[in-house]
Amino acid sequence: MNRRRFLGVCAAGFAASRARSAQKDATPENPANDVKQLCRDYIAGFGSTNTQVCYHHRLNGPRGLGALAKPDEIARAMVNGQPKPFGYGSGIQDVPLENGQFLFALCDAYDVTRDEELAKTARWIFAGLKRVATVSPEPGFVPRGPHPDGKSYYPDSSRDQHCAYIEALWRYSKSPLVSVEDKTFIADTLAKIARRMERNDWVLKVEDNSRQAHVGYTWKQSTLFGACSLMSCLAAARETTGDKHWAELRERLGAEKDGLRWKLLSSNTPEKWRPFTLYSNQFFTSLALVARIDPDAARANGVRALMKAMARRALRTNVFDETCWRRLDWAGESMTPAIENALASFGLSIQRPATVFDLFAKFDPQQLDTKDRFVKAVNEKLLFGIPTVAFHKALLSGDAALIREVAAPVRRMVRAMLEHGRHYDGGENFNRAVILGLHALAVETR
Repeated sequence: MNRRRFLGVCAAGFAASRARSAQKDATPENPANDVKQLCRDYIAGFGSTNTQVCYHHRLNGPRGLGALAKPDEIARAMVNGQPKPFGYGSGIQDVPLENGQFLFALCDAYDVTRDEELAKTARWIFAGLKRVATVSPEPGFVPRGPHPDGKSYYPDSSRDQHCAYIEALWRYSKSPLVSVEDKTFIADTLAKIARRMERNDWVLKVEDNSRQAHVGYTWKQSTLFGACSLMSCLAAARETTGDKHWAELRERLGAEKDGLRWKLLSSNTPEKWRPFTLYSNQFFTSLALVARIDPDAARANGVRALMKAMARRALRTNVFDETCWRRLDWAGESMTPAIENALASFGLSIQRPATVFDLFAKFDPQQLDTKDRFVKAVNEKLLFGIPTVAFHKALLSGDAALIREVAAPVRRMVRAMLEHGRHYDGGENFNRAVILGLHALAVETR
């Protein structure tokens, strides 16, 4: 497939003939075809040929680019008339996160399949992520965006945007797809990110460095989240740049407080972990980076053990137990009667334990276009979204038994989006179905 034809596929919609072809070629007996077709559908629906990235909101629907915040709104740090410098609801708020995890998964899948279509998609997304790194005048800042105009973005970024971006560039640097020119760009970009973080004492700040970002806590904090953010960033900078400074700094910070950070990164004590959230899978990619490249085998094995323990907990625990899973992500600030009624319509109750497997079994793709916001929240955030978190963790954990356990549900997720995804207009679920499908393809092919 040449570049012109590839871009044409990306820009195409869900035409009837294309849908029939997808159903013919993408069958449960050939999950590789399913996954590749879903990648095409994702780029066709959510991607921009101008910026070569995918967005949080569908772009080939009735609203087109109108599904996103307008450039003049973005310039005023507004979304729907409200001040939101971090861009929540704009549709461009998670470009580095969602495309970064997409590229990471594409590289994993390509490395074992050597599929040329996956290679072209990975190169396309990498080109888009290069734009992300150059749109801001502040060296080392990873913005929220840009808009398909190629220049508008929100200046209040976050840990997830930066870390997913770092991880994606590092992962691409290890792929057979990377060129010498790509490696130079990656090394320069990751060095700028690390130097900016170091100048700010590892506190993630807004673009002009005037204050801490909305989700910009210090990466030096003595928590698992701080440790995985800091140590993965330093590991990526060390490996891609070859600069001994990052290796020495990583060893020094890792040794602080009697090696507390490494203890946190190998702790198998679930009772001390914070409740999982709809977004906690992002930390697993950081852990995967550390486990894959740490030069100390004992430390790498400790991180792998942590990942397996956390993945098991995510798969086994009762999602309605607030000590295990945060309820805010799908129910809002409180359990309203409307949410409880929506649960009942799926045969669920917070009084009855349910694992992520139980929840996904209740997911109803026919409700993707429902107008009932409470039913929508339960169906999409709880029944599909929360399981993606646990399944993502299992696929990255390296635990063969857990991977086998989630393989069939992941294939069903991919099929659900293939068959009903045209009704999905915005959110993380389409992106995650693609990512999970690619990771499943990688581990099953291997």
